[in-house]
Amino acid sequence: MNALNYLASLLQSSVIEETQPVRLGGEIDALLEELKARAKSGSGREPVHDHQLDAVRRYWSSQEVPTFRDAYLLSFGLCIPHRPQGECVMEDRPRLQRVLESVDGYIARTASYRRCYQGLAKSYFTYDVDAPEAAPAGKKNWLTLRDYLHDRNREIRDSRPGPAWVDTAIENRQLFDEAPCTPYVSQLLRGDESHIDRICEQLQIGKESWFLRQLVLTQVEGATKLDDDEFVSLLPRLLGLLAHNEVLRDRGTILVLDRYARVSGSPLHPKLRDHAVTWWGNPWLPSNATRWGGVAPAARTMVSDWLKLEFIETFFTKLAEDGLADRRRMEFWKRYVKSIDDIEFALGSTARNSREPDLVALRRKMKGLTRELDASGANNAFIMTMGKLVAVEFSGLGNAFYGYDASRSLPFNTSQTLKLGKDERNSLKRSSRMLWLKHGDGIHGWSRWEDMFEATLRESFQILPSVDTSRSSTRSQAANERTRPTSPGSSRENTRSTQNHTATHESYSHVALKRFAATHGLQIDDRTALGGNLWIRGDEDDGHIGQVLADWGFHVKPGKGWWK
Repeated sequence: MNALNYLASLLQSSVIEETQPVRLGGEIDALLEELKARAKSGSGREPVHDHQLDAVRRYWSSQEVPTFRDAYLLSFGLCIPHRPQGECVMEDRPRLQRVLESVDGYIARTASYRRCYQGLAKSYFTYDVDAPEAAPAGKKNWLTLRDYLHDRNREIRDSRPGPAWVDTAIENRQLFDEAPCTPYVSQLLRGDESHIDRICEQLQIGKESWFLRQLVLTQVEGATKLDDDEFVSLLPRLLGLLAHNEVLRDRGTILVLDRYARVSGSPLHPKLRDHAVTWWGNPWLPSNATRWGGVAPAARTMVSDWLKLEFIETFFTKLAEDGLADRRRMEFWKRYVKSIDDIEFALGSTARNSREPDLVALRRKMKGLTRELDASGANNAFIMTMGKLVAVEFSGLGNAFYGYDASRSLPFNTSQTLKLGKDERNSLKRSSRMLWLKHGDGIHGWSRWEDMFEATLRESFQILPSVDTSRSSTRSQAANERTRPTSPGSSRENTRSTQNHTATHESYSHVALKRFAATHGLQIDDRTALGGNLWIRGDEDDGHIGQVLADWGFHVKPGKGWWK
């Protein structure tokens, strides 16, 4: 191919390429649409910061606004300090007034005037009147600027078509009034943020503006005025808003808690409880009194009860021995949550040092309530102060309940390492206790230990459960007349008749056996590892125990117990 033919082939290929249609990518299309929208809105970009700073410094010295460019730059730069840590024009009343007067000189030239108005609006949304470092004069001057923007709002439009931001500013004139956020509450509570997004884009409202924070608080205030069902349905949204807004979190949380305390029944709301406790800490600890000071007493009590309920459930489930949940003890003490004045947890080595995420989170929530217990494994103690009674429960199955007189000097000091050995120095188990009750059914004529505990708390300490639950079980006549000796036969009959719903129908397992033995004061003697039998030793006269063990395949040997 000679040079002429080669040139001809190149020209031919270029002609073919030119006939192919040019395809615009999706990104280019999106960019073009954005540029069109920006051109239509006319919002443009604010002046370069360095130019604003130069204008502010010149003006601070001369206090003169000689040109339109100076008025324009100063309108955007009202919040810029004239020197590091120095005042800004917004905080100097004479200088602010002179800027506004100079801007007024361009009212007759609408296109020029609205460019300055746009800058003044930007400064209005930028200056944070709620900031701790805001000067007192700054807020007063900010109010002057707000009134100016409200009164001059109509001056930014003339007979000719204007940029879109002008229409937005005029249609939303209340932005420059005492309640700038109120008109948008219902939309926002429905989750529709499109209108606010458009306002922020066209009026150049930054993400750090006080306006967006105020929108959060206004939504909370609006939600608290709704009926119970609507308010409760909006709680997840409100808590999400407050979680990301530290400045308003205190005020917003107070509003939410006080309103929820007026909800019928005030049912447990775990997310609200966790939000409040995470932010302010335990509501009944003196060290947190200031944080909780703005909350109504009813709301504070509500969260305290919720937290105590959680702690009771946690102790008898997650902190229980071998992870065996003791639901009967848990349900019993939950009924006394309103009578519990204070709670302390004596944690053994496992609960104290575990890196398990659940226990780490639990210790964080128990901050200020945990004490050191010199005990290995899963041994823990739950110390409750209830009026004149200091009640101690232990996590291990088979441990008795200890009660001490709070009006006297306690035989242990929770600020020091606690022990479990009986009568050991600083032990929680002391012979000087005033109460010692076993969690066993059929004791002292009581068919259920819960009834025995309840009567003791009521008669000796006037401590009553907060929930009046009706029970099918009744005390025997001997239990009702505490001084009269109890007939073993009548006790067995009561026990048999009132416990058909308990462990009788539970499938056999080692866990079920261990729980049953602890509840009824039985001893497990497991010799299977040595080729022997599994023995259960205890009260052979108790027909209920015998029936359950028989259902589980055990055989009774008089005088020795049950075996399988």
